[in-house]
Amino acid sequence: MRALLTWIPRILALAVLAGLGAVGAWALREHPADTTLIGMQIPPEKVTLSPAALWRGAYQKAAEARAAAALPPRAKVVRAYNQWQWDTFGTSSMASGSIIRGRKGALFEESYIEAHCGLRLKVDVAAMPDYARRLRRAQDWFEARGQTFVYVLAPIKTTWFPDKIPPGYPCEPPRRDSVYPAARQALDAAGVHWVDGRAVLEAQRGKLGYEFFPRNGIHWNQLGVALAARAFGEELNRQGVSTPDLTWDVAEAPDETGLDRDLSGLLNLRRPPKGWKAPAVTPHPVGAGQLTMAAVNDSFFDPLALFLNQAKVVGRAQNYGYLTLAPVEYRDGGAHALTATPPTVLKALMAADIVVLEQVESQTGGAVGRKFLDLVEVEIARESASKRGSLQHS
Repeated sequence: MRALLTWIPRILALAVLAGLGAVGAWALREHPADTTLIGMQIPPEKVTLSPAALWRGAYQKAAEARAAAALPPRAKVVRAYNQWQWDTFGTSSMASGSIIRGRKGALFEESYIEAHCGLRLKVDVAAMPDYARRLRRAQDWFEARGQTFVYVLAPIKTTWFPDKIPPGYPCEPPRRDSVYPAARQALDAAGVHWVDGRAVLEAQRGKLGYEFFPRNGIHWNQLGVALAARAFGEELNRQGVSTPDLTWDVAEAPDETGLDRDLSGLLNLRRPPKGWKAPAVTPHPVGAGQLTMAAVNDSFFDPLALFLNQAKVVGRAQNYGYLTLAPVEYRDGGAHALTATPPTVLKALMAADIVVLEQVESQTGGAVGRKFLDLVEVEIARESASKRGSLQHS
């Protein structure tokens, strides 16, 4: 009897270890990735067992992540908790807590509120004239090559809905909205060919029966994109690139969908917020679709490039989002994956009929534009050095 009592704890301990081993082995097997939760990190497909991985804890962390991701009720549990947090406190831990609920349920990305209100600027407003002069030099270089250059300034949601910014954010002059006026003055003074997306939308405020930004997303909606595309075509005409006037059909959509829900989708709620009156826009093909376009841009230009392709203003549009982070090609009315490195981006820019640099107004002069200019200016310097060398040897 005493021997039995001695062995029972050992047997139980071995059973527990065996159970843990079985759970760990199950977790490390191949399981379908849970793609129902948006923006959630997917665990690694394979984990290599090695003494080094065990020592660093990488093996254990991977096993834990795979086991948690493979639990059947995981998505329901996550959405239920997120819904409780959203309903109770009006906040979310999703997207690192960056999604903010404003007045009347308008969703914002916190960085745009901070930039608009001057609480945390990511650009140097005083350096705007120099930035515009750099743009003009790049513009002149492309035009000397027989290409067309357009700088696009996209508006941000806080500009369109300043009255819906939450009251907890100080948003008073002179810090509020300090980037856009400086950018506009500098671009005009330098003679840059540009499309003022903010002015385009403001000219139509309250006239078309729809807002131009959705409740649940951060980007302009389909009607805002269409208006910007028309202004883009007008700029091409001013530069001698014949472009028919863009037209489209508009119908009221049942609800906000797709890109109009890029923020609410990241909340991973059981009951996503209802949208506002949403426009569904169908462009009319008006061009021959023979022009090519290459852009360095942030995410606002992607739906605009797709619209221009669907309207057959351009036959192929290569968007190099954030230079190399999010490249995509729009052709045949759809999106196709691209790969990008700085040299391939430069090659695409130099080969296109139309070259675009697009930035949101709060990021004018920011990192994306500087990377674009750095890339182009290196090539300008290389060509100049090559020409000097040729003259010396002639």
